[in-house]
Amino acid sequence: MGEANVSPFSDCGLRWCLEQLDKEEFQTFKELLMESTSGLVPGSFPWVEVPGADAQHLAFLLHEHCQALVVWSMAMDIFLEMNLPVLSQKAKEEMEKMSQVIKQDDTTAAKTKDQGQGDNEGDYKRHVMTRFSTVSDVHHSFQTFAADCPQMQMLSSAFAPDQQGFRPLTVVLHGRPGVGKSALARRILLHWARGELYPGVFSYVFFLNARDIPWRRRSSFTELISREWPDSEVPVVNIMSQPERLLFVVDGFDDLDVASEDADLNICDNWTEKRPVSDLMCSLLKKNLLPECSLIITVRDEGLEKLRWMLLSPRYLFIEGITMEKRIQVFLKQVKNEDQQTQVLHEVLDNHVLIDRCQVSVTWWLLCWALELQTVSGKGLPPTCQILTGLYVTIVVHQLTPQDGPGHCLSADERVVLKGLCRMAVQGVWARKFVFHSDDLGVHGLTEPELSVLFHKHILLRDSQGERCFTFLHPSLQEFYAALYYVLEGLDAAWEPHALRIENSKSLKELRQISFNAHVLQMKRFLFGFMNKEVVRALEDLLGCAVAPGLRRVLLQWVSLLGQQAATTSPLDLLDAFYCLFETQDEEFVQLALSGFREVRLMVNRPMDLNVSSFCLQHCGRLREIQMDIEEIFPEDESTEAWPVVPQGLQTKSLVTEWWENLCSVLSSHPSLQQLDLAGSILSEWAMRTLCVKLRQPACKIQKLIFKGAQLTLGLHHLWKTLVVSHHLKHLSLANVHLQEEDVGVVQEALRHPHCLLESLRLDHCGLRDSCCPLIAQILLASRHLRSLSLSGNKVKDQGVASLCEALKGPQCALRRLILGNCGLTEDACQHLSEVLTSSKSLTHLDLSTNPLGKGGVTLLCRGLKSFTCAVQRLMLRCCQLDVIGCGFLSLGLVGNRHLTHLSLSMNPLGDDGVDLLCEVLLEPACHLQDLELVRCGLSDACCRKLSLVIVTNTHLQSLDLAANALGDSGVAALCSGLRLKTAPLQRLGLEACELTSRCCEALASALLCNRYLRSLNLLRNHLCPEGVRALCRALARPTSRLQVLGLWKWQYPDPVIKLWRRLSSAGRTW
Repeated sequence: MGEANVSPFSDCGLRWCLEQLDKEEFQTFKELLMESTSGLVPGSFPWVEVPGADAQHLAFLLHEHCQALVVWSMAMDIFLEMNLPVLSQKAKEEMEKMSQVIKQDDTTAAKTKDQGQGDNEGDYKRHVMTRFSTVSDVHHSFQTFAADCPQMQMLSSAFAPDQQGFRPLTVVLHGRPGVGKSALARRILLHWARGELYPGVFSYVFFLNARDIPWRRRSSFTELISREWPDSEVPVVNIMSQPERLLFVVDGFDDLDVASEDADLNICDNWTEKRPVSDLMCSLLKKNLLPECSLIITVRDEGLEKLRWMLLSPRYLFIEGITMEKRIQVFLKQVKNEDQQTQVLHEVLDNHVLIDRCQVSVTWWLLCWALELQTVSGKGLPPTCQILTGLYVTIVVHQLTPQDGPGHCLSADERVVLKGLCRMAVQGVWARKFVFHSDDLGVHGLTEPELSVLFHKHILLRDSQGERCFTFLHPSLQEFYAALYYVLEGLDAAWEPHALRIENSKSLKELRQISFNAHVLQMKRFLFGFMNKEVVRALEDLLGCAVAPGLRRVLLQWVSLLGQQAATTSPLDLLDAFYCLFETQDEEFVQLALSGFREVRLMVNRPMDLNVSSFCLQHCGRLREIQMDIEEIFPEDESTEAWPVVPQGLQTKSLVTEWWENLCSVLSSHPSLQQLDLAGSILSEWAMRTLCVKLRQPACKIQKLIFKGAQLTLGLHHLWKTLVVSHHLKHLSLANVHLQEEDVGVVQEALRHPHCLLESLRLDHCGLRDSCCPLIAQILLASRHLRSLSLSGNKVKDQGVASLCEALKGPQCALRRLILGNCGLTEDACQHLSEVLTSSKSLTHLDLSTNPLGKGGVTLLCRGLKSFTCAVQRLMLRCCQLDVIGCGFLSLGLVGNRHLTHLSLSMNPLGDDGVDLLCEVLLEPACHLQDLELVRCGLSDACCRKLSLVIVTNTHLQSLDLAANALGDSGVAALCSGLRLKTAPLQRLGLEACELTSRCCEALASALLCNRYLRSLNLLRNHLCPEGVRALCRALARPTSRLQVLGLWKWQYPDPVIKLWRRLSSAGRTW
């Protein structure tokens, strides 16, 4: 990067100058810059980036690598040579200003040096090197470490602009727990202090450890960073004078106590103001505090979603951990006996879960330790090592088992000590506390002799912060001992696990808050791991008594709750539950826990998610629907991983390949699964091939496939063959998947095949044009089974509709449902569609929404509607520019039509006059309309009296939706006059966002008491006060009310109202 004595300056002024140049002038500027000034800039200047740089990027390069006076001098000369006197004068003025600033800085520096404070940066860097250096760092340069650590190589350019010139101010390091994110963060400070990383870019780099920050205190931000300064005299003004030259490394975002709700209410933008530390950190991350500074944040993968909403345009770097080759090399070195190496490698490589998790250094170390213990005894890996909990149990049991005790189990006194240790661990996990002091140990009954034993067994370590500070060997071990606390508590017959009981959590929302603490989340997974039979046996041998079953009951209840509330359970919560169940490796337990699940929604972000999902889904015996969003985890091909250190014959498929094959097998062989939704997924060609091969199996019962918005273009040809072979597949959605005209040709060939049983095809927003419609028309004529076709959002246009209508008029066409929303249709298309309405005996559903048909188009449609042979039952005309006149023609078309039962005219400017015309038809006995949608049609209370008369008179109308119309309380009162009559057959009434207040609630309550038919009433987005809602609830509580569903957002009301509604919910009412 730049020289050490570079004078920093803002690149904004230079960028403004460059942006005044047109394209040719800017190119000339760059050429002159490269020709005449190469001797004025440092040798490290990246000239190769200049030709392709835009104004912002070029200004950044000069800002980062050159002295301010040199830059402005070069710019002045070049502008003058280009005959641009205005810009040349601007550069000259900026150069003169910078000269004055430098003179003032030199004077200040001289005075400061005389006072003994001139080398603040040097003193601080020496402090950082002392604090963050280890013994192994002495002989390892940055280049050596970067060569061994690809992540460090990426970090060296993390703040550099991308190809579009964007330079991030926030970099996020994410990965699994224990892969080395914190160690990497500490390395950043060490190599910066040595001048090897970001030289000349940052004057100060501060390390903010989330575990060590005093969350409960009020503090200013300057006081917070003063904790990192080597002495008491902190040059705060000097540090804060150039915030753009500050870097803050925030280690352990998962442990930050930042609120996810209402965080904007506690924002702080003043670094001298005393505020709760959580507010300061939240403000720093969101760039409200010191917006010019740079940030590096470490976070576990599980905490990414919580972090995303806080950050402004971050750059993400994934920390992978230990490479596969290095893992295998270490395993081979660990086993000295060459005869045993093959056996050990088989055990390790066949255990895909464990080999995958050994990217994490602590897991890798524990596995090596377990290998060492077992090879010494001449045994292989024990069965408990097949899961992470079992691996920890193997080591912990070895640590704690007395070598000379009776029965080799813990005595009662030793169990007391272990329980004290576990109690300290669990309280630390809940409070995000990982550094303990002697007072903490005393509270939990841990005395000095007991401490020495724990140190000797490598359970506790003395922390580097001081002699009387202690930590567990690794945070994951503290999480393990925290989980073990609940097992030890269960040995007490009177104990009930209240902290984990579902009934003590008021709602599922509160249970989700547990996931915001990544340490609690991992502790929860260890708890499930304790359900494994081999783990239970190992613990019982250690403890000398049976493990109580109470914990098992509580964990089953927690998973069951997710199944009961599947509609409101987020995919991340469910995936967490699957990981917990996977940790048990107990098929009986998992099957019991998932017995109530009918539908599942999952986010698949990592290869391991595939393996976990396969294990759990095969035990969801009653599952009917699966929705999976699979991110970009598949390689381009399925080639085997290159592991050159593995002996010949032990090469194996990549984990993601095998796990995807297993998941596809589970999905295709599931006995009750009917719907597979992979919307938004990214599937490579081989991943799509693997899936389709499995879907063609005779045992596959899946009837509905959804690929909405999925990236699978390269593998589409595998899908078409599946349509022909599958005996159960009836519905396929490729909405938002870009298709070529040749794809439509292949679809046509597949659907005309006599073995193709597809009944529904959605091709919404697939980029199709009218030139594709003749091929689609052939599909309609050739397919014997296709009943529904959706082409919404494609440029079908009037010409394309003409081709489709010719097919629809054919007697062999069996299509019942046609959706042409937003297809660019006009009045001209309606002539062809009207002929279809007259001649087609199969078409019963026609959706023409969001097409500018106008009154002329609707008039043409009405000719078909009036035909005695018209079979259409549902007609959707939302947002078709239908006005009062068009509504009049439509009303005439409805007269005498005995088939049409559902009509949508929403989002058309009908007004009260248009609805009055409709009401005249609805009052006719011959009108059989059952469902009428009039959402956002510009209605007022003036039309409600007529609608009330329709409610009383029309014996067929069952559903009326008037949402988003300004009906007001008076309009609802008029409607209620009809609803109060016992003969009113209306079952559903939509009044969402109708400008209602509590003054209408008495009228509604009266109607609910009298009406025998109304089952659903939607009152969302209205201004109803608690008293008005109480009146409705009192009416619902009466036995004469038949209402089952009331649309209200209950959380906006006080607790008494919510409790009142809960009593009603227990009687079968919902809202």
